[in-house]
Amino acid sequence: MRIFKFGGASVKDANGVRNVLNVLNAVGHENTLIVISAMGKTTNALEGLIDNYFNKKEDVQLAIHDLYRYHEEILNELFENNNHPIYTKVKSLFEELKGFLSWNKSPNYSFVYDQVVCFGEQISTNIVSAYLQNQGLDNSWLDVREYIKTDSNYRDANVDWEATMKAISEKVNKKAFNITQGFLGSDENNFTTTLGREGSDYTAAIFAYCLNAESVTIWKDVPGV
Repeated sequence: MRIFKFGGASVKDANGVRNVLNVLNAVGHENTLIVISAMGKTTNALEGLIDNYFNKKEDVQLAIHDLYRYHEEILNELFENNNHPIYTKVKSLFEELKGFLSWNKSPNYSFVYDQVVCFGEQISTNIVSAYLQNQGLDNSWLDVREYIKTDSNYRDANVDWEATMKAISEKVNKKAFNITQGFLGSDENNFTTTLGREGSDYTAAIFAYCLNAESVTIWKDVPGV
């Protein structure tokens, strides 16, 4: 079993996503799990959205619109058919985001942060999974929140190793090509948690440890690395 991690800069645009395909075609994708971050500066944009939510509500819808347009442009470059199911999936994720912001009553910034910022990874992994599937690379999309279990220390959650080991070892098909999100987990109430900024490398290491993987590779968008 191999674990690959692709950071946000590696999938910041359509060419970056195509390059993920090139990498996988070159080094193989069998018995592999890949961890993917939010695209480009999406996490920063979602942090700005959260700030607007608490301090400048009139700018919330514009921030969501801009983020949707960014991902839609990537979709338009990757998929010739704009009736592809991934368009509906991405729209539904943005509707889910809007829904949370409309019904949430919690004043806890860290809680709201984790429930909102997670959409970056949810969107990016769905797009990459659909693109690779479209290019002939069958894959299983995994919601990492079902596998990495944590306490409720939002924004800097601590891994519940016993529950995480059990979930990953029992539920991940080691013979499949798996795609999941970095940075995220969930607590005992199934609310989303995050492992701290730049937590996707940590996610890759958690899966590697629990799956007794032979290697972890952190792919960078820097020549020669």
